[in-house]
Amino acid sequence: MRMPTCPLLIPIWLLLCSQSAIAAADPHKLWEITSQQCVPSMQERGQPQPCAMVDLQRGFVILKDLVGPAQYLLMPTRRLTGIESPELLREDAPRYWAYAWEQRWRVAQKLGRPLEDEQLGVEINSAAARSQLHLHLHMDCMRRDVAASLARHRDDPLKQWLPWHFEGHRYWVMRLPADALQQDDPFRLAAARSTYAAANMASQSLLLTGARLADGSAGFFLVNMPANFDLQEPGSAEVLMDHDCRW
Repeated sequence: MRMPTCPLLIPIWLLLCSQSAIAAADPHKLWEITSQQCVPSMQERGQPQPCAMVDLQRGFVILKDLVGPAQYLLMPTRRLTGIESPELLREDAPRYWAYAWEQRWRVAQKLGRPLEDEQLGVEINSAAARSQLHLHLHMDCMRRDVAASLARHRDDPLKQWLPWHFEGHRYWVMRLPADALQQDDPFRLAAARSTYAAANMASQSLLLTGARLADGSAGFFLVNMPANFDLQEPGSAEVLMDHDCRW
């Protein structure tokens, strides 16, 4: 992840960057912003600031990230460390991926132009590729070349993990139907990929993006990018996104 330089003489929440120097120094910053600023502001004044949205009923906030013109983060209002949190694999766990995909319109709105679902993605990094100890899903534009490469999997069997080779690396991709987020949760799908994945969720990184399938219908691609330090792969699906939104 890139670590942008942030100005110093501004309110503390404005210092937030996805992997800013401040965040790197304080791994609890996202949780502090969520629990000490956004949620209390919504409860006491009915205003979500500094977040863009606080959903107290479903238990998540949306925060504009300073990295990129249109990147947003979805974070739970309860404390969850990250992808390895065992609560995420419970059947009754909140559907954070569905909530994030529901909020994808914010990216296009921020850019001031429409985007197709294939141009948008939601991702979470592995424990080794993050600086924050609070679960956060990134919502932003996809890289053009990634979208084009994934499109070649539009004939894949539904709900089967298959190898995806990209930039000299082997990842895993699963084609999903349009209603997948109402039935399946990407965290549980990743855990079900293999016994190793289930026991090592901290080393997994996931990306969800829209797909136009072979029959013309809408759907999704779910990408699993496990950490592999022998190949210098820390498990950061964020590298598949374009924070500059050059579409």
